[in-house]
Amino acid sequence: MPKAILSCLLLLAVGAPPVQAQANYFLRVGAVGASKLLKDFITSPITVKQSIAPMVAFGGSLPVGTKGYRAGLEASIESGSFHSTENGVDTDLGTLRTGALTAFLEGPAEDSGIFAQGGTTSFLAAAGADYRHPIHEKWDVMASARYDYHRFNTDELQSRGFSHSQGVGRVSLTVGIARGLR
Repeated sequence: MPKAILSCLLLLAVGAPPVQAQANYFLRVGAVGASKLLKDFITSPITVKQSIAPMVAFGGSLPVGTKGYRAGLEASIESGSFHSTENGVDTDLGTLRTGALTAFLEGPAEDSGIFAQGGTTSFLAAAGADYRHPIHEKWDVMASARYDYHRFNTDELQSRGFSHSQGVGRVSLTVGIARGLR
């Protein structure tokens, strides 16, 4: 008998929707790795690459409408060093700190509407996934993975003869805490 009650309670808990009217807040720390920023061959191979960079992200979201959608903002900062390799010689190119402010809309996925065939991409494409596990009445442990892709070139590189932009993919993995949506 206790197993049957426990099974029913588990099914009810799994099927219960989260409270959508709550604000959600989160803080994550982790690392970002990137593909080569530059790879070329003039008289010898030349590459420029970023080291794995520590990162911090924080943000929040609020409910939008009654269908489970949420709008939010995320701010992140990371700091990584760069180095180049030419003729087998590594050169330190310094450290760059970058910050990003991202607006997002999250909610149930649908294969309909104006985005059924995909959206437009101008210079950056990004995707991510979050996993949450409750650890307290109001808090969750949160693990996140993000990927973004963009084309890279600068005026300085063009003035030095690198005329083509190159694709750069970045992956970040973070863990943190988030206010639970219960």
